[in-house]
Amino acid sequence: MKKRTIWTTIITVALVVIILAVFGVIYTQHYANTVNASQQHTASGAIQATATPLATNIAGSLQTYQIVPAQTTASYSVYENLIFQNKPNNDAIGTTHSVSGAFQISKGSSPTVTNMTIKVDLRTLQSDSSMRDNHVQNALDTADYPYATFVSVSTQGLPASYTDGQTLQFKLLGNLTMHGKTNGETFSVQGKVVGNTITGTATTTIYMTDFGIQPPTLANIAIVQNKTVLTLNFTAQA
Repeated sequence: MKKRTIWTTIITVALVVIILAVFGVIYTQHYANTVNASQQHTASGAIQATATPLATNIAGSLQTYQIVPAQTTASYSVYENLIFQNKPNNDAIGTTHSVSGAFQISKGSSPTVTNMTIKVDLRTLQSDSSMRDNHVQNALDTADYPYATFVSVSTQGLPASYTDGQTLQFKLLGNLTMHGKTNGETFSVQGKVVGNTITGTATTTIYMTDFGIQPPTLANIAIVQNKTVLTLNFTAQA
């Protein structure tokens, strides 16, 4: 009698495990299909722009600023559905200080931001989960594509004049290259210049599939959305 009870219990537990596993796979596929259907996006391709010569007075006043890696953070933020955890609003966030680059600005009348190139080492991105980080590295193929690079093309919304300490907001248009593909992206920038130092934040929203990246799934227990917010909190010095 006891043996029969033990076997009945084992069989019941096995059935429950199988049902949960099947449910997990079905739910994962359902959610993945929902994400794909609701977040399909067509890649814009690179921005093709013809360089316009700067006015002599502006070109002569351009000053070069270098990114300070220790005081700069590049990050991603993406919604992650943890299927077997009760976390309906879970944003996965990964960050790195491995940022390099430079740009030029002129102040005074007709302020200008130009010649910007920013490079981020994607291999150094870290979140609060090493398992997630491994999946991110695999999804980004960082062994073959270790860097994300942004090269500016133009700006929108700069004021007619600028003085030190003034906080301004503008749009920075350029080409983002990642995973071997390049697309035009627009960053919303807020920043200010104080002496020889510029501090600010630049943010944009991208879609991973635009860059040939499939949103990673973590062992069928989490689904990551396609839409991703990229943020650069930066400090640069002349």
